[in-house]
Amino acid sequence: MPSINKRGNTYRIMVSLGYGLDGKQIRKTTTFTPPEGVTEGKGEKLAKAYAYEFEKHCQGMTNLNENLKFSELQKWYYEEIAIHKLKPTTYAANRYLMDLYVMPFIGHLRIKDINTAKIDRLFNELFTNGRLAESYRLKDVDTLGWGVRRPLSRRTGLCMGTLQTLGTGGTVTKRKAEKIAQALGKNLGELFVMVNSGGGLQVGTIKRIRTALSPIFSTAVKKELIVKNPVTNATTPSSGEEKQKEFLDADQCRALLEVLDELVSPQLTKLIRMLLFTGMRVNELTALHWKDVDLDKAQLSVKHNLYRLGGEYHVTTPKTKSSVRCIALPPQVVQLLKEQREWQEQRKIEVGDKWVEKGVVFTGMFGNYINNNYINLQFKRLLERHDFPDVHIHDLRHANASLLINMGVPVKVISEHLGHRDTKTTENIYAHIFNETLEKASDAISKALGDVGI
Repeated sequence: MPSINKRGNTYRIMVSLGYGLDGKQIRKTTTFTPPEGVTEGKGEKLAKAYAYEFEKHCQGMTNLNENLKFSELQKWYYEEIAIHKLKPTTYAANRYLMDLYVMPFIGHLRIKDINTAKIDRLFNELFTNGRLAESYRLKDVDTLGWGVRRPLSRRTGLCMGTLQTLGTGGTVTKRKAEKIAQALGKNLGELFVMVNSGGGLQVGTIKRIRTALSPIFSTAVKKELIVKNPVTNATTPSSGEEKQKEFLDADQCRALLEVLDELVSPQLTKLIRMLLFTGMRVNELTALHWKDVDLDKAQLSVKHNLYRLGGEYHVTTPKTKSSVRCIALPPQVVQLLKEQREWQEQRKIEVGDKWVEKGVVFTGMFGNYINNNYINLQFKRLLERHDFPDVHIHDLRHANASLLINMGVPVKVISEHLGHRDTKTTENIYAHIFNETLEKASDAISKALGDVGI
């Protein structure tokens, strides 16, 4: 409620709007003068009505000041709020999306001027002309010969997968190209050529931007800086009917297992087999420690997650609380892990002091962590050679789930096996597979009973 104080023939009205980012209470004040000739009682009623409207007006503004810009709000959110709530990889990715795609469009706008229509305009602009990042390709791929890549990865903090992409004619962002040029003592133009710029972003990228943007405004609402989140009712552009995501079916999974020995490293062969058999996330498996594996009981515990940020590897807790789980191992995986342990012990003897002990099950040739991008790159090359669907290494997790569903495993068991928050998550992700299974069940009962009773 606003406070109203009579001062002579006028009324001083003050509205309290909570506290600002600096911890100080924020107040808005105004003065109301009743029309001439009204009674004192009538003047008080008019002052209360005016105070009510003034309060509504104030609540539509930010509690800091009317001129707070989105750039200031974003800076405060990431430095004071997100740093405590988001995992480092999510924090870095979200802030990168904000700086690259959102700030050029709305960073200069005052918070009180950003409404749902403005957010719609932002998304539409990104959809039609949001690709601000320029792509760069090496003029000569021999610049990144095999002997150059690993030392360059250490100097730049870029993963081997990025350098391998460049070394096979792929592209990188300008920021990464500049890091490489600087590390090699060259100018950007000496090593790289810009291959494209401009154009629209994919719908999936805009959805990720929306996911990163909305919490900034939601937090501002909770802190009483604004009244409502303008992203909530905004419309994400659509590129038409979304394609059904491809999965490897049972026959394709069996065919994949038969060609895995072609991979450049026997470790990759074992790692990909294990992903298919267990349904683990890639960064869960690359962070799996031997101490969390019990071969006698044929089970393992998922307790860690591996990520790379700023050129350094970090081991942290899994994606969610439900991701911490125990997985029962089929006999094939138990045997696979026994062979992996034997290989690792022999490898330690071969390389001696060069071995870097991390205690993890799957490592590089000298005990170091394996990069997810490298795994995916080798996996995709294998798929391409054998005309498999173009899926991501993470999709082996989906293949595992679809196999379990088609085998009639209860959804609760599948949900716990995959480390989902609840069965609803599992049902939503794999709705189309559950529907196919229901149709098979219907056909099966129809064939079993024939035309009896009809």
